[in-house]
Amino acid sequence: MQIQIKPGVTLTVIPVSQFKNTQVSVHFLENASKKETSYRSLLANILETSSQKYRNKILVSQKLSQLYGAGFGTSLMRKQNVHDLMFSLALPNDHYLASSEHVLDQGLAFLQEMIFNPLTENRQFHGQTYQRQQRNLVAYIDALKDDKQSYAALQLQQLYFGAEDIQSVPTFGDAKQIAEIPNQALFEYYQKVLAQDRVEIFVVGDVVATQVQEIIQKWPLSERTNNHTDITRLNLARKEIQQKTEEQMIVQSKLDLAYQFPTNFRDETYYAGIVFNALFGGSPLSKLFLNVREKASLAYYATSNVDVFNGLMVVQTGINAQDKDRVLTIIDQQLKDIQNNDFSDDHLAQIKTGLISNYIGSLDAERSYTSRALTNRLVGSQTTTNEWVKAIQNVSRLEIVTVANQVQLQAIYFLSSGAKKHA
Repeated sequence: MQIQIKPGVTLTVIPVSQFKNTQVSVHFLENASKKETSYRSLLANILETSSQKYRNKILVSQKLSQLYGAGFGTSLMRKQNVHDLMFSLALPNDHYLASSEHVLDQGLAFLQEMIFNPLTENRQFHGQTYQRQQRNLVAYIDALKDDKQSYAALQLQQLYFGAEDIQSVPTFGDAKQIAEIPNQALFEYYQKVLAQDRVEIFVVGDVVATQVQEIIQKWPLSERTNNHTDITRLNLARKEIQQKTEEQMIVQSKLDLAYQFPTNFRDETYYAGIVFNALFGGSPLSKLFLNVREKASLAYYATSNVDVFNGLMVVQTGINAQDKDRVLTIIDQQLKDIQNNDFSDDHLAQIKTGLISNYIGSLDAERSYTSRALTNRLVGSQTTTNEWVKAIQNVSRLEIVTVANQVQLQAIYFLSSGAKKHA
């Protein structure tokens, strides 16, 4: 059930009775720039840790304990250029509690406090809180350099999109930019977010929609009419293959590849793209896993994943440096095999069965309902579980081959242990 609270502010209540928890999420959406991505990241950290009523993390935790161990947090996501600053709260459903404490009402009041009443002084964020969260976030981002799989993925992202594109910046922003954000500037940006961002609120669980609506309508959200955040169809131009090699003192080298992918979300090739990716490298039964990792024993891991919103497929491998050329050759051969219709009906059936099983299994989590509902809102379409399953089952060999022949290698990033020199 969708309820427009005000123009630009929508409440969606999804009444499901199989869960003992209620999931509430509040999404502030905008087409963020590279600079604003860093601002939103720091803002998320600050708003998660304190408010006027709960002035530090200890008091926040104590309140969550009073709400029967409720879980609260902020997070950042991006679909195409739409940047999502999300506040989420999971708490026990009132129906499963012995007392009649109206935990949902209390939880929504807690969310309102954390979102709209940050800890401030002199019309900016509390100085010590601001400085501490700024340092913590910079330290966290810098520490990611030690996670070489994540580091390689970010380097490939920059190589594929180019340094100036918004997609070259991770959703958590840039450490150098974050370190330089003035307190006053972030507070002014926070006020802009509250006033202008598109707001989507989701409540999943055994709840009464009118009860939730009555509470949300009292939140201090003004109408906003000029925030255009719908996801549109991509038309990416082909590029020359970009290559970059780095050497570091590491045990395991990382070889990551980026391909331009032909499908958009729910277009005519979308479901064939899902099956292709699972067959190529996106599942334990994939050709990359079976042939690069298991059969040839050339990789510690070899996977592919697809970002249909940005027309991108990424292959990630962990290898020995001296095996780079052999691994490239075998990866290319797996793609050519699918392009040439070289895969068995039994293999394809197993891939589809696995996809359907994983999809149905995901429905056991409240968050999956929220994620799908938000995506539906952004793309302006929706599909039922039965429709999704049927579409996967109906994907033909020819459709998979057609997708495979439109996949084009665009970037190669190699993080080498230095065991062998590469040009």
